[in-house]
Amino acid sequence: MKKPLPNMRYKQLSMIKKLAILLLVVIALFVSVGTLLQTKLEQTQSILNDLTSNTLPAMINANQSAIKSNELLSALESLMSSNTPVERRIADVEVQKKLKETQEQANKVSYSQNELRLLNTIQEEMIDLNFFIDTKLDLADQITKKQNELSRLKSNADYAFQVNIGHTDLDKKQKTAWKIAYLEVITLAYTIEDTHRLNDLQELQRLIEQQLSNIELITEKLPPSLNKRLAPLNAAIRDLLSGEKGLLSSQERYIRISGRTRGRENFIQNLISDYNKVANQFSLNENQKLKTKMMALTNGMYTQETWFVFGFVLLAAMISLILALYSQVINRLSNLTKRIHNMTAAPILNQSSNDEIDELFQAFDQFSDTINKQNSLLETQSLTDSLTNIANRRAFDRRLAYELSNDRTIQADLSVVLIDVDFFKQYNDTYGHASGDDALQKIAMMLSHTVPNNNNLIARYGGEEFVVILPNKTMEEANTEANNIMNAIKLANIKHSQSSVSDRITISIGIATRTKGAITDTDTLMKKADIALYHSKAQGRNQASHINDIETDHS
Repeated sequence: MKKPLPNMRYKQLSMIKKLAILLLVVIALFVSVGTLLQTKLEQTQSILNDLTSNTLPAMINANQSAIKSNELLSALESLMSSNTPVERRIADVEVQKKLKETQEQANKVSYSQNELRLLNTIQEEMIDLNFFIDTKLDLADQITKKQNELSRLKSNADYAFQVNIGHTDLDKKQKTAWKIAYLEVITLAYTIEDTHRLNDLQELQRLIEQQLSNIELITEKLPPSLNKRLAPLNAAIRDLLSGEKGLLSSQERYIRISGRTRGRENFIQNLISDYNKVANQFSLNENQKLKTKMMALTNGMYTQETWFVFGFVLLAAMISLILALYSQVINRLSNLTKRIHNMTAAPILNQSSNDEIDELFQAFDQFSDTINKQNSLLETQSLTDSLTNIANRRAFDRRLAYELSNDRTIQADLSVVLIDVDFFKQYNDTYGHASGDDALQKIAMMLSHTVPNNNNLIARYGGEEFVVILPNKTMEEANTEANNIMNAIKLANIKHSQSSVSDRITISIGIATRTKGAITDTDTLMKKADIALYHSKAQGRNQASHINDIETDHS
């Protein structure tokens, strides 16, 4: 009865062997699954490291390069729209600044030599463009002076007509015919500045030449005494209009240089647009790379999940612990993946441990906060004038367009106050640009203290010009605000020995009001304010004028 014991021992040994083999298999499977999971986790960590070290910085640099190219294009548009030497210089400084920033940003991106050469070409073309713009502005100034000379000739003609009255009815009739012909020539001459096509200018030149010949023919028929008096006036207007450096010749050169300027502007604009397309495409490619790596990260995590399920079936109870740990890791990695993908500033999960993943969460939180702060700072800087710390032209244009939108047009009146510092060029020439900057800062501070901050906007319009938007302000209220501003500048008591109107800095103001329910646009409203400002200057400066008062006086 005891002989079966060896057999039982054999069975027990076999069971031990089976258990040992099973244990070895379980351990082998555990090690295999653990090794595989470790490999996958290392791959995931490698992808995350690549995202933080390479892909995300490359994407940010590419996006910044695209932003800088857009800013360069906007700066070029400001240069193209400049109408005075001061505006051109300010716009040119901004273009050169944006071009330098674009080049610096381009050096951070893996662009080819073609894109870098494109930026160099833009910089070279800007030199020619500035020359054309300077020439164009100089010609415009010459034309304006010649137009003013026409007024003097008209006054001389009126005086000659009144003094030299003909002795006979025939003389009087011929003298009247001469004056009519002379005024017709001047009337035609006033249209020269508004002629922008060479064909139209040539036709106008033909008409003027006919009128000049007619004047000379009439003069020849007058008595010698009248002829002697009027002949110099005939010669003066012929020289002013048809001379080698006359108004017609200057306008022709202006039309030609304007065409060359537009051509060069369009060429540079196309170059910047081409670079902008490259930058945007490069940014798109970097974003696509990020999406691809994010997809690889997601797929890797799904693969790990599959192995966890498979291991759970094979390893039973031991895998339960691994599965719990794995689920925790997967959930945290999934949250991290969403955080990277959406770049949100969600709070860190409340974890009691402080491992590498916690550090990674904290790093990405800091990264996200930094990006948001930089974006907020950039938005603020893009709408603030760096010298005076008040709103800039861009902020003003955006606000005025908003105030003039259809849904706000019917609600209330809107007034715009355009301010120009009198004889500011002489101030800079006398005291230096540093003192000029200090003066502009003081003026901006006085404006901020004078104009209530509720819904109003104070902005630097450019150079020595400021502008104030006064929502819900009627014409009378706007005039009151303008007077308050002028009094505040007087109280600032800024010395200006070269001013022709005072020994202290003064300002001239132009005001325009869009009445409740009226429809207008920004250009029209600002043009009216500019006309009112010009009227204040023409009337001796150091005063405020409202466009409605000017139009009433003229009517």
